[in-house]
Amino acid sequence: MLTRIQNYHFDWKLGLFTLLLFPALLRLGFWQLEREQEKLTLQSLYESRQSAETVSLSSLNEDSDLQYVPVRFRGNFDNEHSFLLDNKIYAGQVGFEVLTPFYTNAGELVIVNRGWIAQNEYREILPQIDDLAGEVELQGSVYVPLGAQFMLGLEEASNSWPWVIQSLDISNMITTLNADLNHFPYSVRLGAFQPGVYVRNWPVISTSPEKHRGYAVQWFSMAAVLLLLYLFTSTKAEMITTKNEDINEEVKRG
Repeated sequence: MLTRIQNYHFDWKLGLFTLLLFPALLRLGFWQLEREQEKLTLQSLYESRQSAETVSLSSLNEDSDLQYVPVRFRGNFDNEHSFLLDNKIYAGQVGFEVLTPFYTNAGELVIVNRGWIAQNEYREILPQIDDLAGEVELQGSVYVPLGAQFMLGLEEASNSWPWVIQSLDISNMITTLNADLNHFPYSVRLGAFQPGVYVRNWPVISTSPEKHRGYAVQWFSMAAVLLLLYLFTSTKAEMITTKNEDINEEVKRG
């Protein structure tokens, strides 16, 4: 009589590999789910605040959560000292974001992000930035950077304006300007149809929540496959021949 039995063979190398990789795959999956929730929360915050009433910039409490708060302010652009935030892509074309200092009538300096402008054919020739003379009233929304900023290169030393920068660091920009006035700690992105605005190319989220969920499913699937492979390779089916008498004897002894 043929009998099929299942033997377990422990391979410490395979076991150690599974022990290390399996939890890591699970952590990556749960991390992607957390990222999905963060994106959903950020999108909801943006939509709710864009529909809120515009408030005066000078009335804001800088210690509160100001992300995407719609603001208004009046004053004058500093046309002589604009910054160009490098390595910004729009519609497949390389360009800059134009950030111009703005002096409000309330005596505060704020960095205004006017949007995207294309890079010239020759990089060393910087784009011409339009001047805006006279007092203007602006509306926009506060932008608070989320975590560390990605930089494609080191900060380049500039000796003329506009000043090319690699990251949006308000403190460094104020130092470069040698400004003694009180300054707003974040930049303000101009709203649509505002004086001096260029291309408004500021997606709220770079990766959709659905993609993060899809990535999570992939990590969890890999974890499941790894566990199944471990179980499959650690067990071996064997066919052995036994006699009925032997079986009966074993039963009696049992």
